[in-house]
Amino acid sequence: MEQLLWSDSSHGRSTMRIESDYWTRELQLEAWMDRPDHTLIRIHSPKKEAGVGSLRIGDAMWNYLPKVDRTIKIPPSMMLQPWMGSNFSNDDLVKESSFVDDYTHEVAGVDDSGEVPVYRVVSTPRPDAPVVWSQLEFQIRADAIPVSRTIIHIESIEFDIPVDEALFSLRRLRNPE
Repeated sequence: MEQLLWSDSSHGRSTMRIESDYWTRELQLEAWMDRPDHTLIRIHSPKKEAGVGSLRIGDAMWNYLPKVDRTIKIPPSMMLQPWMGSNFSNDDLVKESSFVDDYTHEVAGVDDSGEVPVYRVVSTPRPDAPVVWSQLEFQIRADAIPVSRTIIHIESIEFDIPVDEALFSLRRLRNPE
């Protein structure tokens, strides 16, 4: 899946549905990518989040919050935090790495105390992987039902299109047009 969505550049619209045991929400997104260094994601709805944007230039990332008219640079300590409450982290939006190609994975334990076994998986980056973290750990239920999940429905996407470099700026993050 990762390979299918990568190209030199892209522009698309999608719906991201975030489901947990306690709530569900949907975000309408528009995203532009000019690989390998630029990504801009803008939320169009719901109204509460409309106008929120995330900009990546190289390894740096900023979020724009229109309600308070603030642009916030995301510090390295916040890169593993969820993006907009989804299963994607801020790091997922900026990294050049591939979870499949750049990590080895090992089942490091099983918790059988609940209704369903939960596996502890340790992912270690390969020596030449372009990643920051020395190790990632996940808990995965045996029935593959996540505690929360993120579903992305791609409504439209164009690949390998010309993308204006000026789009990837703090000025455009704050003011789309």
